[in-house]
Amino acid sequence: MKQGGNQEDGSLMYNQLKKFINVIDELRDVGLQQYISLPRIAVLGGQSAGKSSVLESIVGLDFLPRNEGLCTRRPLELRLTHLHDPTKPWAVFSEEIPNKKFFDMKEVKEQILVLTDKVAGQNRGIVDKPIVLNVYSHTCPDLTLIDLPGITKIRLRDSDQPENIEQITRSMCHRYMSDPRTIILVVVPANADMTTSDGL
Repeated sequence: MKQGGNQEDGSLMYNQLKKFINVIDELRDVGLQQYISLPRIAVLGGQSAGKSSVLESIVGLDFLPRNEGLCTRRPLELRLTHLHDPTKPWAVFSEEIPNKKFFDMKEVKEQILVLTDKVAGQNRGIVDKPIVLNVYSHTCPDLTLIDLPGITKIRLRDSDQPENIEQITRSMCHRYMSDPRTIILVVVPANADMTTSDGL
């Protein structure tokens, strides 16, 4: 009887947590984040630190673009929804392409690049305007994660990046980190010295 009760308690807590996360996402949609702090997880790290690999391990899908140098040029807000049925995963860009479901993760990668270029330009500029991506899959937990551009120390030659690119990327990260309701997930390469990590 006790074991069954524990299972019911766990199921109830899971369902309540799922509802809570959905309410938080809905509050973000109506702009309440400007007035009160809402819980979130921010993923930080230096340039090419491996943040995309960590995020894909959490989600259980291969859906993030990769490139040499700076790839994440707009914050990516991932709203993950766990599906109990092992159906084909899908994704929706809820703010910029709200009426289309993407079942092909290669298309998701392409759209992230297209939406990045649309706002940040095609010459590797960085803009603090998040891409909101809802992912529905049986492989992911119910979470909201924000993938931030890597801390960049040197401006790329012949790009739209300003000379103070390091200050801009650090300020962007600090804005998220300074929120007391933000959990900070710092990614450090396994072959790097943690004491010199830009994220830490």
